[in-house]
Amino acid sequence: MPVRKTLIGALAVSALLLTGCGADDSADGNPAESPAVDASNAKSTSLDDVEVTGEPDQKPEVSFEAPLVIEKPESTVVSEGDGPKVEEGQQVTANMTLVSGNSGEIVESGYDTEQPSGFPVDKAQINEALYDAVIDVPVGSRVLMSLNGAAKSGDDPETLVYVIDIVKAEKLPEPLERAEGTEKEPPAGLPKVTRDDTGKPSVEAPEGEAPQDLVVEPTIEGDGPVVEEGQTVQAHYSGWLYDDVTKTFDSSWDRGEPFSFTVGAGEVIKGWDEAVAGQKVGSQLLVIVPPDKGYGEQGSPPNIPGNATLIFVVDILSATGGK
Repeated sequence: MPVRKTLIGALAVSALLLTGCGADDSADGNPAESPAVDASNAKSTSLDDVEVTGEPDQKPEVSFEAPLVIEKPESTVVSEGDGPKVEEGQQVTANMTLVSGNSGEIVESGYDTEQPSGFPVDKAQINEALYDAVIDVPVGSRVLMSLNGAAKSGDDPETLVYVIDIVKAEKLPEPLERAEGTEKEPPAGLPKVTRDDTGKPSVEAPEGEAPQDLVVEPTIEGDGPVVEEGQTVQAHYSGWLYDDVTKTFDSSWDRGEPFSFTVGAGEVIKGWDEAVAGQKVGSQLLVIVPPDKGYGEQGSPPNIPGNATLIFVVDILSATGGK
């Protein structure tokens, strides 16, 4: 689903979120449909061949003889924490480190950005391999997991190694079903937002040329707490191309499930991180995202062409956790 980056800043999570991109399940790393990798030149073939050193609250050192090829997802607990066990339906916060099986090099780590990643323990939203790796594992544990995917957008499939340091796990409060608050009229020239009986939004065609800068205008101002960087937000949204609002390119309303992401962690396009931070829970936002804060020159095929300006209507349903 295109709101989340195909290659996110918190790259270690990108292949693990079933709501993570506009591709099919196989691209999202579904264990039953993981892309094939070439085992003919493998020098390591199991997580038993992978050594992880360092404290579980610091950036790990990961070593193995490359290339590493593990044909099916594996996971193991490297060190067990002393916190409560992760449960179904909780939101996990974890420092994720991603290592390329082809090179043995760290591709990205949450320790470098000082922004842990967040994900729901829900098979409908995350890869089953990730679910199986963390469920019933105590908070404070370090988990080692493998999955087949691509370390960078456009790369051929390879075995990816994840070191998952579980920081906390918490039950999320029930989110709002839709935006609630005071109606706001957007400035002249911006698309008018209407809603059906369920709250699902539609927009009228905008006037004039697409703006060059990010536009964020509340159409409903909620009365909940202000969203802060590092919090996990649940939101409903619909998205349109600026040049064609006759149909959405993506909508959580159509899936019947809110969308979850960590604000400021680079899990979503830059325009989303900037738009949602500082807004109140319960608000509905009209957001116009220029290409440099969206998908840039490459777009997100097949639904979003290169250099596309995007329109989103975002209902902020909850915000939890944070620093």
